[in-house]
Amino acid sequence: MDLRKLKEALLLKWHGWVTRRKMNRVFSRRKDPFKYETSPYETARFNAIETALNGRRFRHALEVGCAEGVFTQKLASCAQRVTALDISGIALKRAGELLKGNSRVELIEGDIREWFNASNRRFDLIILGDILYYLDKSLVQPHLKETIGRLADWLDDGGLIILAHAFANPEELAKRRGFREKFERYGLTLASEKIVANNSGGVACLLSLLKSKQASKQGGTGALNEQLEAAVPKPRP
Repeated sequence: MDLRKLKEALLLKWHGWVTRRKMNRVFSRRKDPFKYETSPYETARFNAIETALNGRRFRHALEVGCAEGVFTQKLASCAQRVTALDISGIALKRAGELLKGNSRVELIEGDIREWFNASNRRFDLIILGDILYYLDKSLVQPHLKETIGRLADWLDDGGLIILAHAFANPEELAKRRGFREKFERYGLTLASEKIVANNSGGVACLLSLLKSKQASKQGGTGALNEQLEAAVPKPRP
């Protein structure tokens, strides 16, 4: 390993440790610190994703950043198998309590940048919600690119990726679109992209639906686009 690679590896370990410590500290304060079950933003975001997937069945879904399993529980109702990954062991413990007895779900503690899918799982649905901006840091940029490449490679023909990330201003919105563009560089096609508002105003969510090049042959993206249109609230005048 040359010095540059060694430096990048050490920076990744450091950043992973810092992020894990931060998330464990947040989740140790109280249950549901991000108000997944009560905030207008999270409700609008989850509803938009859930509505977009309504009526479809998936073989194996990957949820990156599952936290306490609130959306994982919903995802398990439309997928035969769910692999749910999070960096916080404290959050995953609560997810395990919520999903106890659900044999469809496998919970994994880990950093997506270092989880190399040793079992060679293939997914027909991958969801990344409010996770990529934690990884989009200048010191560890090479690892974000590598991670996006691996995620794209794990996607089955006909598979879908949903990106759902918050933004509060035009600059942040441009960065969220940048995440989608990074996936497009690996051959994924944008099927739909909408801004998900919420009744309280403030922070909104950019929801991007990407498909593999073979997805159009599977006969499902048209219905998904219609459902996304219906799920996204109209901006208030």
